Amino acid sequence: MNILAVDDEIHALSMLEDAISEAVTNARIYLCQDVQVALETAKLVKIDICFLDIHMPKKSGIELAAELKLLNPEINIVFATAFSEHMKEGIDLRMSGYLLKPVTAQAVKVELENLRHPVEWDESKKLRVLTFGNFEVLIDGVPVKFERKQAKEILAYLIDKRGTSVTYAELASVLWEDGAYDRTQQKNLQVYVASLVKTLNTLGAKKVIRKNRTSIMVDTSQVDCDFYRFLEGDVRVINSFTGQYMSSYSWAEFTTGYLDAQIQKLNL
Repeated sequence: MNILAVDDEIHALSMLEDAISEAVTNARIYLCQDVQVALETAKLVKIDICFLDIHMPKKSGIELAAELKLLNPEINIVFATAFSEHMKEGIDLRMSGYLLKPVTAQAVKVELENLRHPVEWDESKKLRVLTFGNFEVLIDGVPVKFERKQAKEILAYLIDKRGTSVTYAELASVLWEDGAYDRTQQKNLQVYVASLVKTLNTLGAKKVIRKNRTSIMVDTSQVDCDFYRFLEGDVRVINSFTGQYMSSYSWAEFTTGYLDAQIQKLNL
């Protein structure tokens, strides 16, 4: 499920994000302060539900909603505003819902249960992945415990690769910097991968990993990751980066340098 949240006020947008995140854990949330950016996002990604403010500069939420419905007639529009006088305009647009600020998680849940165009829910759970600082994985807000530290490092490396297929030989070179990829390493790697898959399956997040006989990858649509949000231009996440990325792993230094370079470009 893809959810778009639009509000020109950063505080209101942050509160809206918190309410949506609390109400639903298996959705990808796109945050926009600018209506044009929101429209461009909807052109690139099929948005199922859009929560948007009405009073915004350049273009109102009513106008944006009309354009979004031209892109996707079955998009669910939920207005989140401090005013109620635009209710009739929303009805004319066949909106799905109308929320008054401050928006609460309970109010969001009610709207999700009564969508004009019901969305098929994915029963798999989405992991929340934190890469800034140490690498941590959470599900339903609770840190995930891995049976083996190597399994956790494998997941970290796959997250870093952003959905690129990785061979088992490459994984072995990450876990064991020295030595040939021999039979012993192959067997050990199989054990670590199996441990990772078992942990994710137990958590109900089995779709996070995709693998075949020779390679393995992470499905980026199944994770909510600060690194990915940084690359998507999420201002709040960009501001949270302090120069540390997966600090426990030496192989992550290249990405740390890349993120530092992006910060320097933004500060020019």
